[in-house]
Parts: sequence; C-alpha cells; structure tokens
Amino acid sequence: MIKIQNRVKELTEEQGTAEPENICENMGIIVLSFDLPERVNGFTMKQHGIWFIVLNNMLNDDQRRFTTAHELGHIILHGCTNSINLSCNTGFCVSRYEREADLFAAYLLLQAEYDQYVDYETLTVDQVSQITHIPQSKVDKLFF
Repeated sequence: MIKIQNRVKELTEEQGTAEPENICENMGIIVLSFDLPERVNGFTMKQHGIWFIVLNNMLNDDQRRFTTAHELGHIILHGCTNSINLSCNTGFCVSRYEREADLFAAYLLLQAEYDQYVDYETLTVDQVSQITHIPQSKVDKLFF
C-alpha cells in the first residue's frame, strides 16, 4: 500500500494535478468511450507506442472518473503486464492487479479532492467513500 501511495504522490507532484483525465492528457494517454458490455467499465491497451484507456460510454461522471483513475493505475503500476493474457493463458491470479489499481484510483481521487497529500488513516470509511465515490463495501476492503 505504501508503494502505491508513494507512486501516486510522485505522479501528482510531477504532473501538477491529481485529476485522472488531466494526467492522461499530460502523459499522452488517449481516453475514449465506446459501447462496451455492461459488465466492462473500461480497459487499457497500447497500440503503436500509444496508451489508450477505453471506457464504457454508459458510465456516469463519478464512475467515469474512478474508472479512468483505475485504468491509469494499471498503466502506471502494471504497464508491461497483459492481465487479460495472464488470466486466460496461465494460472496467475490477476485480482491482485485489480486491487492495486483500485487502491491507486482511491489514493489519486483523495489527492484530487484535497489538492495535497492526504493520510487516508485519518478518514472514516464513509468519508473516503463520499470523496472517491467508491462504494463503502469496497473502501472497507481496500483500506480498513
């Protein structure tokens, strides 16, 4: 957790923002929206050296912001890892990558809200949920 928290802090300092879409724009990551199956909020892909985040166009603004931050987490933390390939072709458990991307997104959205480094341990589950728009049940699993 500390490694991810530190990576978010470094990224926001280097980018001058904690807003996921602004970071993507600054880094040349293209964010697109398409009709995707209902169960798919988004995914990342790299084509010809360019990163893309593809979002389900049915997401509301809060879901879009969280999913963008989550997918950005995959790029920053797991850029060279193809989790779909790992999941389909090996016995490797990719749930760790999903949890790490969720943590990255939560830390990033907390930073965006407070516009400074925030120690999540001083916040309640309800406060983290309200700030990040992550359901309380998921916040509880991520942080507490």
